[in-house]
Amino acid sequence: MIHARIITGLIRKEFIQIFCDPKMIMVLFFIPVVQLIMFGLALTSEVKNIRLAVVGKPSAISREIQTRAVASGWFVTDQIPDGANVENPVNLLNTRRAEAVLAAPPEGFEYALERRNKPVQLLINATNAQRAQQVNQYVSQIVARVAAGRGYNINGPSLLAIDTRILFNPQLNTTDFMVPALLVMAGFIVLMIVCSMAITKEKETGTMEKLISSPATTADILLGKTIPYFILGMGIVTLMLCVGIFGFKIAYRGTVWQLALNGTALAACALSLATLLSTIAKTQQQAMMGGVLFLLPGILLSGVFFPVANIPAAFRWICYLNPLMYACLNFRNIILKGGDYPLFWLYFAILSGMALVLAFSAYKNFKAKLN
Repeated sequence: MIHARIITGLIRKEFIQIFCDPKMIMVLFFIPVVQLIMFGLALTSEVKNIRLAVVGKPSAISREIQTRAVASGWFVTDQIPDGANVENPVNLLNTRRAEAVLAAPPEGFEYALERRNKPVQLLINATNAQRAQQVNQYVSQIVARVAAGRGYNINGPSLLAIDTRILFNPQLNTTDFMVPALLVMAGFIVLMIVCSMAITKEKETGTMEKLISSPATTADILLGKTIPYFILGMGIVTLMLCVGIFGFKIAYRGTVWQLALNGTALAACALSLATLLSTIAKTQQQAMMGGVLFLLPGILLSGVFFPVANIPAAFRWICYLNPLMYACLNFRNIILKGGDYPLFWLYFAILSGMALVLAFSAYKNFKAKLN
């Protein structure tokens, strides 16, 4: 049974403790913004395992481009489709079958090389701007080598012309790609560490025993301790998003309700994990170290700094158990692509399911400790 008056009193108490401590206010609001600014300007990543589709009239040139792409080591072997005609190459990007599509004119690659008035078009998914820049360079180099190998001067006007269209991030702005991920990372770190330490502090000071002996139920205590941090977490996400939009001028294309839902699921995961951690830790130091033990691999295996496709297959399965990865993917989907609905609901459902599992585990473990 949930008691509204008890929960309200606990929430009021928690807010008073938070805002009476200037250091806590700095940790909650100042540090995440600093991390966003620093990392948003500095971070880059290497590109591998690119899914390239060479489409158009099948020819010796299209097959050579595919062969060179595989041999370069930049492209995934079994993800390169056959050079067959595709009615709408953009669908290959929308369905995530390819990250880049090299499309020949209807007459084929040979015609484009001979006449030079029919450019080859390169379509690139630039949701990840840094990755798109590398893809553009890699494909251009491969096409130039193929053209040179067939007697065309790579430095002269006879070089095969490539008409490149950059989708989702036309300016190839790395900040647009990094800000959503840094928003997830900083928000998750602050919520998880601060909430877990706040609950374990009750154990250290002995006030948890008073709460146990009071009429408050397990649900009352958990809700009273986590709701304030949930509200603050949504405020942190909003603040960082405003810094990204107005400070970094990121190209925001999504809707507010999608951001709110994804932010809610992210905060729920962070707070549920923090509560579960606090039921295991006995001191604030243990809670902090336990949080770091999870956060370090969690961040590295989330796609925030390194593409998940670059991670060896033996460890890549861990990424799919990481809530940070789905939150990061969904924020990028919302901000850069406008919130593609199938992707949004898929990532949101997975993130919400993880939050429910973590919350249930925290509740059961917390109740067992109280008993």
